[in-house]
Amino acid sequence: MNEPPAVQDAADAESLPLDFATMVGTAQYVIDAGAALLDEEPEVATSQMRGFLGLLVPEAEGRLGSFSPAGIEEARRRMDAGPGPLGPVRYAHALARSVLALCAHLGHGQEPGEPESPQAWTPPTGTSVVLVAAGRYWDAVRVRTNVGERVIKRLGGSSGAVIQDSYGSALYWFVAPGSTDMWALPSKQVVPLGVATFVAVPPAHFTDRSRRIRWAVPLTARRYLTEAELLHDALATEIAATA
Repeated sequence: MNEPPAVQDAADAESLPLDFATMVGTAQYVIDAGAALLDEEPEVATSQMRGFLGLLVPEAEGRLGSFSPAGIEEARRRMDAGPGPLGPVRYAHALARSVLALCAHLGHGQEPGEPESPQAWTPPTGTSVVLVAAGRYWDAVRVRTNVGERVIKRLGGSSGAVIQDSYGSALYWFVAPGSTDMWALPSKQVVPLGVATFVAVPPAHFTDRSRRIRWAVPLTARRYLTEAELLHDALATEIAATA
């Protein structure tokens, strides 16, 4: 794994132009490192990302306005929230995504996830279920079956592909990486899965009900990711209905 870029001394930050190259390079390193951050010091990465955001947010507000599409409010929410249930690695990952998003909107680098489109990922071929790492092409959302079945009906054609795991009594949706970082739904019903987690993914043709792990909503070229906000709202509604 490549070493992270050298970070500019914070004491010089206010007197020098923003070092976008270092910010982008360091944030991308944090994202690419994934679970390997556990072997390093995620708190150091978190401190760096928070420092970058402390510089980027005022810059973005000055150039683009506080209601710009630059993700300013999202960056502020992530900074204020702290690691919480995300844990140090996923929190550092979330902050890094905000750094990349703000840098991109300020004309430096690309939005996180831009280099590889969702179509760049395909499920395993053959006849075996394979454990696939989340956090690169997609994050997953694990939902208890009793809630998930109602969510499938509620979303209808708006739902992306969904895996049913009868062994674990769960359904899995796929969403854009980082899009569930700040969710706060009850963990007994919903568990977002990002960096350092894995999902048992069946081949695309595993759709019949006789299979214990299958595609409950089949994966197609046009049906893959689910819009995270739509999924969140559907989950919140169904969970509230059973409370």
